[in-house]
Parts: sequence; structure tokens; C-alpha cells
Amino acid sequence: MPRTSLSILALSIVLVPGSAGAATAELSSFAATSAMRALAVPSPYRIPQVALEGTIRYRLALDNGERLSLPETGEQGIHYDEDAVVVTVCADCGNEAAPTTDQLEQYRSANDWVQSRDRRIIDFARRARRPTSEATMLALTDAVKKHMNGTIAFNTYASATQAFESRSGDCTEFAVLLAAAARARGIPARIVVGLAYAPRFLGNRHVFTPHLWVQVWNGKRWISHDAGLDGFDATHIALAIGDGSPQAFAGLMRTIAHLQITAAAQVVVDEPAARRAAAGVFRSHHPALGAPFSRREEGKPIRDTTP
Repeated sequence: MPRTSLSILALSIVLVPGSAGAATAELSSFAATSAMRALAVPSPYRIPQVALEGTIRYRLALDNGERLSLPETGEQGIHYDEDAVVVTVCADCGNEAAPTTDQLEQYRSANDWVQSRDRRIIDFARRARRPTSEATMLALTDAVKKHMNGTIAFNTYASATQAFESRSGDCTEFAVLLAAAARARGIPARIVVGLAYAPRFLGNRHVFTPHLWVQVWNGKRWISHDAGLDGFDATHIALAIGDGSPQAFAGLMRTIAHLQITAAAQVVVDEPAARRAAAGVFRSHHPALGAPFSRREEGKPIRDTTP
């Protein structure tokens, strides 16, 4: 692979040829850490721990006047409201179409970044084999967490084999290694780039930071698995989906640099609201978010006010 440049962290990084045709995306450690700190998106509220396993609805917009377009997944519902996007995240909030045969084959196959046919990856994945794909993914996620015990670094986008050898990196390397291990077990796996909430991150407090995780196809829907954090929760906002190559996400960090989360609310859906949602009824103005989090209300469920 020739040495080429690519804009990922809103800066020019270099793809450096590696073993077996793979490459490493390199950026100075200081520049990468500074870029990641600058890309943290402030949260409008401190999100309580109790809300993470439920449903959270967000209002997102870009501060440069451009229109934001986001993917709908089985875990993320999307509603466009004038110049903003209302995003609802939970275990089954979205309505994504089933993948085609070609798409499943793509997410089951090896590439230069997700080397699922490498003998080291195959042997690593074999040790996590379980009776079901879900149990296998839980075991693989745990195995990746334990294996990646090296230095945390934001200045690379390494391949799965490089991550396996170095045991170092950030959520990027956790994700490509987990995706490779899943594919080595014959499980279609794709990589999501998005945001995840962090109470503290590089000196910032209560922010959403750029994050990567994995979604696998279980025969019915795509399910998220996150080896870089403590699993998937309602603060994971998907911005783009790809096969693991950094080219698929080029320019995305520029979008994050202009992204604003202007509102957030925990949602407890009652039966009438659920029936209305199933019928496609959604009030498009701002109160549809429901009541926001506040210091006084932290830890308490807030009922959905969507009519």
C-alpha cells in the first residue's frame, strides 16, 4: 500500500504501509490528543447512570448551517425536524432494513484492516467459541478487553493484526480487533463511528466523545458490542457505519467538530405513547423530546410527553 494522506481527525494523517498489505494511520501523539480534546461535544446535561440502560432522545444540529444526515439502525431511531435531527437511542429504538446478501458477505469478509483470515486472529477467536453467536460475541468482547492491555494512544488507526500484536491503541483498535474476531467466527460484523458520553475525558467534563464500536448481525438484527467501554448503552449515537477501513470515515471528524447536542431527555414510554409511535405519529417541535435531565431530576425516570 503506498504512503497516502487522509483527513480523519480534522488533520492530515498518513497511512503507513504495514505487514500483509495493511497500514497504520499515524499522527503525532500530542496533535491527536489535542484534536480529540477539541472534538468532545458538550452534553447539555449530566446524564445519570440509571438512564444508560433505558431510552434517551437527543436533538442534534450542525453549527455551520449544513444539514446533518445520520444512519438509522435497530438501536437508533431518526426523525428530521427542520434544521435538526431528533435521535432516539435504546436497545430496539430503530427500524433498519435487513442487509442484502452482498452486504452480509462484505461484513463477513476480511479486508486490509479487519484481517479475519489471519491465523493469529483465527486462533484468538476460536478460544471464545460458544454455543450461540450472542454468547460468542460476549466472550469475544471480554477477550478483546483483556487482550488490549497496553498503552492508550489516539495517534494511530491500526489494523486488527497490528492491534493484536501491540495490544495498544484506543477504541479504534478495540473495534477492528473485535470485528476481525467476529468475522473469524463467521459472524457478520461492521464498525460504527459515533459518539459516546463520558463524565470525564481529557480534562473535559460531561461530554460526548468520538467513539468506535462493533455491530454484528444475529440473523434478525444488528446488535452492538463495545469492547472499548462497558458495553453499549443509550449514550451511543451512531454517525456512520463502515467495513473497518478508515477511508469509509474520512471527513467525519469535521462533522463532529461542528456538531451540537442541544437537548437530551430520558424517555419512559407509556402504552399510549408506544401505540402512537408505532403509528408513526411524532410531534416535530422541540417539546417532543420530553423533559430534560436536570440536577434535581437525576436518577428519576421522566415520562415521554410525545403526543
